[in-house]
Amino acid sequence: MRDEVRLLRAFTLIELLVVIAIIALLVGMLLPVLSKAKALGTGAACLSNLRQISLALKMYEEDHQGELHTFKGQIPNHGMWFSNPRSPHRLDKNDPKAYWAIAYADYYGQQPKLFRCSAARVVDDWRATYRFPMSFWLNSSYGINGQLEVGSLPKLSRFMHPSRTILVQDSAEQKMEGSTASYGSDNLGLRPGKKEILTQWRYDLAGLYPNHDMSLEWYRHNRQCNTLWLDGHASRIGFTGFDRGIDYRFYTGDFTQPVNPLTFR
Repeated sequence: MRDEVRLLRAFTLIELLVVIAIIALLVGMLLPVLSKAKALGTGAACLSNLRQISLALKMYEEDHQGELHTFKGQIPNHGMWFSNPRSPHRLDKNDPKAYWAIAYADYYGQQPKLFRCSAARVVDDWRATYRFPMSFWLNSSYGINGQLEVGSLPKLSRFMHPSRTILVQDSAEQKMEGSTASYGSDNLGLRPGKKEILTQWRYDLAGLYPNHDMSLEWYRHNRQCNTLWLDGHASRIGFTGFDRGIDYRFYTGDFTQPVNPLTFR
């Protein structure tokens, strides 16, 4: 009798397979939801980082006549916090290899991780010169707008449209120069006469990173680029195509210049 009861209570092989199939189906339905939730959380953390960076830069400006830090008249271009992965000593803000954010360390609590977007996977590691692990560089995953220094010292009050001028954003490059000759090669702005954006990283330097599409580092958050503007607000710029980019004047801040008609076709 006991054996008979035990048999009645046991699962058959078919019932077990059905249960396993249902569990697999539920997991398959749940994973995309969890993945989306994780992406939203990562994006929100990144925007929070940018807002804290804005506060640090604003406090620095107030103490330095509204100017950003420059070394020999330029915003620092490199990406290092330390001279090598074993060094405990942070580089001086005027070291040619220093990441631009080092100059503001006293205003954000000396925390390099504030400048690490958790969605960043690969940033410019200057691999033609160094062979340091990628982890050494990932605290330098926000690029500053190099156009802020064009024409004069980077005194932010001279920009007439701060809510439409980019200060910092998701980027594989620590400083986006965006020179007139090569505008859009290292940022999202499509200048008149140019056909594509991010050409430096999609073509010229792509061979250095054969296993990663570096252009994705500008669009880390579900094809969106988290961006900090001069007035302190942070927002997302969605991907619209490499042949469209965004209005290049978001980098120059000079809205007296004509817009590229390709941008809004």
